[in-house]
Amino acid sequence: MTTYPLSEPATIYSVDASGEVTSDVLGRGTLEDCADIVAGLSADRRKAISIRMDSLDLQFGSEEVVELLRFLHEEGPGLSNGEITEIKSA
Repeated sequence: MTTYPLSEPATIYSVDASGEVTSDVLGRGTLEDCADIVAGLSADRRKAISIRMDSLDLQFGSEEVVELLRFLHEEGPGLSNGEITEIKSA
């Protein structure tokens, strides 16, 4: 099972023709925010981006981003913190 740190801060960078990540920032936010931004890009543009987590040693290349977008599309939202607290208290 793959897990994603959806609420952690991340940054979207451009990737050049040689596949190297550039310093060009295309967007910032949580990983989920970044996935929303990338979902709005054309398929060709998605091939030239990388999402890097700001506080974690984790990055997503174009193939991983496609998997992330598919995961977010297919999976329902998880439990909220409030719902978890209610279950724990019960």
